[in-house]
Amino acid sequence: MLQIILAVLAFGMLVIVHEFGHFITAKRGGVQVNEFWIGMGPTLLKKEYHGTLYSLKLLPFGGACVMEGEDSESESQRAFGKASLPRRMLIVVAGALMNFAVGFLIILAVMQPNGLNGGYVVSTLEQVDPRSSAAGAQGLQAGDEILKVDGYRILLRSDFEVALARGTDTNYEVVVRRDGKRLTLPDVRLEPTIEGENGRKMIGLTFAEQPGGFGMRLRMAACTAVDYARMVWSSLGMLVSGQVGIDQLSGPVGVAGVMATTASYSITAFLQLVAFISVNLGVMNLLPLPALDGGRLVFLLIEAVRRKPVPPKYEGYVHAVGLILLLALMVYVTGQDILRLLH
Repeated sequence: MLQIILAVLAFGMLVIVHEFGHFITAKRGGVQVNEFWIGMGPTLLKKEYHGTLYSLKLLPFGGACVMEGEDSESESQRAFGKASLPRRMLIVVAGALMNFAVGFLIILAVMQPNGLNGGYVVSTLEQVDPRSSAAGAQGLQAGDEILKVDGYRILLRSDFEVALARGTDTNYEVVVRRDGKRLTLPDVRLEPTIEGENGRKMIGLTFAEQPGGFGMRLRMAACTAVDYARMVWSSLGMLVSGQVGIDQLSGPVGVAGVMATTASYSITAFLQLVAFISVNLGVMNLLPLPALDGGRLVFLLIEAVRRKPVPPKYEGYVHAVGLILLLALMVYVTGQDILRLLH
């Protein structure tokens, strides 16, 4: 029960962080915020302060920052539509930026050296076993920094395994930095052919370790955050291409369940998951879909091109339809979550 409460609170805090991003940039930009609420469902508490109604609702999922003139015409000089275009763009993306920032800070806080000597293992090769399938005149050499494998950007040591898993063959195009120069190796065989002490087959590549100073920690945390965002995009691509079905999506109930399970194993693993979900929320909210921040940003970009805004009522209609579809999807995935729990 403690893990479930912790998971719900963490998920709720990520929503608060997101909405606070919209709220603070709107307030600082002189835009009137009519209502700021956290949660969904019946209202538990509410209080008006400086022209804004603050509300706490029953279910700890969701939230909103309602600005004057956001989806309708308004004559108020503090309406959303009266703010400059760059200011409105900043307000729209501020929620996602807050999620990215919080995700990065959590990663930075829990980041630990992963090398045997107290440093960080990087994508530079320290040694290539002469017996390795990747060795040879046209293969990999000690000192090579692996940049790409079959077009997949290598940011972290773990990306190397991901790139190999994406391949359909044992031969890959590998881009490396060697002696300060970028070099493309068009046909590198990366096949586990060397038998280790435990009988496990290995490719025969040893990756270097760099000292774990604060600068290195910052770099590794930033690369991890980018990797998390890339993982979300890859998952969306798999969903669109049909590699995974919509029935495999999880809603708030499923996410909270996974968070609770993770919390029972390790607080570090739990915080890493929270960071991933925070980055996930940032990416998902910037998708160019109606009712999401990305959808609103699309209308602002259209305004920038047309030199005049789309009438708020028409934009409101589009977002209303998008919200209905989004809520329908949430009901579906939540139902799937509950069915999985019952089984």
